[in-house]
Parts: sequence; C-alpha cells; structure tokens
Amino acid sequence: MTITTTEPGALAVDDPALRTVMSLRDRLGTVAPRDPRTRRLGPRVHRLDLLHELCERETFGHVAGWLSSERFTSDGTRREYADDIRHWARAGRELVGTEPWYLGAITPDVIPHWRAWTDDLKLGPRRVNRLASSLTSLIEYTKFRTRLDIVNPITRYDRPVIDQHDEAAMTPVLEVEEFQAVMEQAATARQAFVLVLIYTLAGRVSECCAADRRDIRSVGGECKLTLRRKGGKPRTFTLPPLLCELGARCWDDSVSGPLFLDDDGRPMDRHAVDRLLNRLGRAAGVLPGRDLTPHVLRASKLTHMYDEGQKAQDGKPTPDDIRRFADHSHLSTTMRYIRRRDDEALKRTHAAAAVRVYEGLVDRFL
Repeated sequence: MTITTTEPGALAVDDPALRTVMSLRDRLGTVAPRDPRTRRLGPRVHRLDLLHELCERETFGHVAGWLSSERFTSDGTRREYADDIRHWARAGRELVGTEPWYLGAITPDVIPHWRAWTDDLKLGPRRVNRLASSLTSLIEYTKFRTRLDIVNPITRYDRPVIDQHDEAAMTPVLEVEEFQAVMEQAATARQAFVLVLIYTLAGRVSECCAADRRDIRSVGGECKLTLRRKGGKPRTFTLPPLLCELGARCWDDSVSGPLFLDDDGRPMDRHAVDRLLNRLGRAAGVLPGRDLTPHVLRASKLTHMYDEGQKAQDGKPTPDDIRRFADHSHLSTTMRYIRRRDDEALKRTHAAAAVRVYEGLVDRFL
C-alpha cells in the first residue's frame, strides 16, 4: 500500500486497504498549526495530513494504526494524542535534527534535553506526563503489532511528580452568582442557550457541538435529548421545559441541524464556543487572569450538585449520583471535585477557628 501527496501535506489513497486511514482523517479533523517562532496561527489543515508530512512513512503507518485503535474512547482523545505526536516530531527536529520523524529518533540520552526543552516551553507537569504517556503508548502498540524491539526512552524517573492538590492546575469553578453574572452578559438567545445547555447537562463541549436537533424528541410530553458521550455512549436527558423553549427560539422551527448556532446562524464548533465563553467571562469579570472554558461550566455544575447534596436533608445527590450524571468511568474522577470543595471548607473552618485564640489581642494593631 502507498500514500502519495497531491499537494503539500494532502493525502491521496491509491490502495483500498487505506480507506480506514481516510476515515481516520475525518475523525481527527483539522487544526491551525502555530509557527513555533512567530507564534502565529497558520491555515487550518487536517491533522492526519500534518502527521503524514512530519513522519517517516513506516512510522506514519504505525501512528495511523495506533490512532485508529480501540485504545481511544473518543475522537476528541484521538485528536489530543495526534497533537502529542506532532510535539514529538517537533522535538525530533529541534533536539536531534531528525526530519521526518521516526520511532527511535528520541533515545534515552535525548530525554534530559527534552525535559529542559519542555521547561523552556513552560509546559506544565500534567502536559509533560501526557506527552510521555503518548510516546510510551505508541511504542507499546508498535511493538505488539510488529514484534520489533523498540526501546522506550521514557522511564518513571523522567516523569514529573504531579501534585494532586495543586489548585492552580485545577479547572476553576464558578460560584452560582458568578455563573448568573456570565448569563447576564449573553446578548442573544443563542448565546444564552450555549451557556445553559453545557451547564445544565455538565456536558463536554464536543458532545454538545456534535448534537443535532434530530437528537431531540418528545416522549410523554417531555423533551428528551440524546447525546453521544465519551466513547460514543448514547445517554438520554430530560430537558427542563424552559431550556427547550429557549432552544426553540434559537432554531427558527427547524427540525434538523446543530444545536449550537452563532448569531449569524453558522454551526459552532468547540473553538467558537471557547471564544464566546471567554468573551462573556471577561465581560462578567469572573476568573481574573483565567479563561472561562466549557470545562469550567461542567466542573461548576458538578460542584454545585455536591453543594446541594450537602444542604439536602437526605444527603442527595451522592458522589455516585454525580459520577453517573457526569458519565465518569471511575468514582475517583468525580471525587476530585468533591475533595476540592471539602478541602476549601476544611481550610476555611480551621482558619476561622484560629481567630478565637488571638481574638481581642490584635485590636491594638487595627
């Protein structure tokens, strides 16, 4: 089988066996690569085309097979790992002078230089760990498929230690009043609908952007929406009547088409949603120095669910209720939100209790 180029970076398939590769091309979607020196974004191109251009032919075949595998539960995850391989191709060029990139270009003796390079790029420890995991996973896949003896240059000694309680690295959460302040900045029904749908369902932006009006149906007088959640799992939600009415105002009685439309009637992808939320967040004055992202809305809703459970007499919802609503595979993922809230309350309580020790003794300094 062969892959030829008809224009720079573009793929043309001349063997039926590569049809799966072309399917992967659509699943990976497009990206606007940033020039590493000028930091300017270039025109959008398919991720798979970029990988084909950056990787040696045999390595490209391994990368395409790896990204097509069942290792990845969603196309969003596939896109993230494809971008990780673009990073490793750049590392090969910058640190070793290898172009195109091939498996084996990054050797154990290169890794210390790579770690220093990631520090220069100001990549956080979670990002560095993810990059290390990406290369490790690709090598393991290739070794399994080919039985080649490929050395994994990454060891556990090369990975940064992750502080699970580092609040600066956590997704920030809006308090209820802050979310309401953002809602106040929405100028149209379409802008408001983006905010309330993601918040109401604690939705992932890719799932909401992929949803179509045909995924909404009326059952027993209730409005039902089916989302394809992470891993392609269908999940049906009963939407509140107010949310259905707001959506109807956005769609002009059309029964098909994407749920999210901008004010010009164009479908919104996750980048358009990001831009809208960032703008509304800045206008509302929330999260100074941070962007208001779709994941902030998701984290906020899950945290508010926990807050309501703490106030309720029956203690509902439970952590497992929240996990099921968020569609987390593991309770440990849900517990990150809960523990942070508990940690905040614990620190607040004990700091306030300390005042009783010196109350009245510092008045002379005030």
